[in-house]
Amino acid sequence: MFRLFRPLRAAKRVFSTTPRVFKTEIPETDPASVIDEVDNDYKSLVESCFGSVKEHNCFIINPFVKWGKKKQKDTSPQQQMEEAVSLINTLSQWKVQDTVSVPLDHLDKIQLFGTGNLEKLKQTVRDNKDITAVFINVSTLKSVQLEMLEKTFRVPILDRYKVVMQILRMHANTKHAKLQVALAEIPYLRGRIKKHDTRFMSTNDFDTKHIMLRKREQKLRTAIQKLRFHRELLRHNRNKLEYPVIAVVGYTNAGKTSLIKALTGDKSLKPKNQLFATLDVTMHAGVLPSNLEVLYVDTVGFISNIPTDLIECFVATLEDALHADVILHVEDLSSKDVTFQRNHVLATLKQLSSKTNNEDFMNKIVTVGNKSDIVKDLDDVELPVSAKTESGIDLLRLHLEKAILENTNRRIMRIRIPIGGDEIRWLYKNAAVVSLDVDEEDSQQQLVKVIITKAKLEQFKHHYLKRK
Repeated sequence: MFRLFRPLRAAKRVFSTTPRVFKTEIPETDPASVIDEVDNDYKSLVESCFGSVKEHNCFIINPFVKWGKKKQKDTSPQQQMEEAVSLINTLSQWKVQDTVSVPLDHLDKIQLFGTGNLEKLKQTVRDNKDITAVFINVSTLKSVQLEMLEKTFRVPILDRYKVVMQILRMHANTKHAKLQVALAEIPYLRGRIKKHDTRFMSTNDFDTKHIMLRKREQKLRTAIQKLRFHRELLRHNRNKLEYPVIAVVGYTNAGKTSLIKALTGDKSLKPKNQLFATLDVTMHAGVLPSNLEVLYVDTVGFISNIPTDLIECFVATLEDALHADVILHVEDLSSKDVTFQRNHVLATLKQLSSKTNNEDFMNKIVTVGNKSDIVKDLDDVELPVSAKTESGIDLLRLHLEKAILENTNRRIMRIRIPIGGDEIRWLYKNAAVVSLDVDEEDSQQQLVKVIITKAKLEQFKHHYLKRK
């Protein structure tokens, strides 16, 4: 017979394992074929709105509200400009030609800039023949604003929605990512089709274009829903295997993939120093100090000042994060905007969780500050790490282990079982075996320290105690 001893604290050894990737990629099946099911009218509309040029030399204009309720908190015009420059630099062969920040009272004017500022900006563009596009660093320009700016500058006008869409297209490699990106462009196209907007309209084709967009949106949502169901099946299968899941979230380019690489030792991971490098969920196996195997979920990064419609297109992907046992929020300590980025990530998670009926996410969050190797002052950072040097990684594993044990109702305990019996094989299959020692009081028995869920423990008792 065996005896259960009281639960023990987690072991402090760190075990290594061969990293594995748990793929959630969708098979090459019919749902994603809708991506290519577009006629010439739709292609023409996309080209009119997003342009066909593969590269641009951009003049970045950063309008910012000087005061009042609309002024962005925890950031500055300089930091907003730095992010705008990073967006352009993420696009292959695109370049930043010049930059300027312009203070405004608000961003809702039909003519965005005052007459004096507009004249100066126009002269800058006209004097620099290398400028091929103007990037206005706002979420989405109104159609009337866009039309006036194009008439003034006589070059293509970009907003954040349009630039982010270009980046998403560049990084969308899988069927699911391409479907979500295709869906994300629909609200932008719809916003550009206005009855007064004659640039894209021939006589009486307003309704025709809206019907075309509505039909395409329905097809894309249906295809995504099929793939969403596939994801739910995968998640259900993982739940049956009782793998603890740690979702890694954060502002774009915070170092999520690099941190997963450090936590798992997965040398096949190739982190990229660019925005939105990850659009698809990938899962990577790691081991916590007590020898408990977990899955790390790499997710799409968040970014501020883009429309809700664009974020919502990635809800299906981010559901994997919201249903995780632990959410590891990675912050970039080297960013001057770290507070602003933190608040944005938490607000976005809250917004997404309300749509998926998963509003207890705050209790799952473990916050870690990455890139500590390039930051001097770490006094106020509770959990600093460096994915590059792996400083603090062992301590982070201990924090994650504690959170996993609390959130998944697992126990660390020691069990006395017969040597050579079926019990040990069952435990290796259904629990995490931390250590195995011969019982000094009885050479026919062994002491096994395990991490086991309450449900599996009851199964073990029922299966083996029933025999005694």
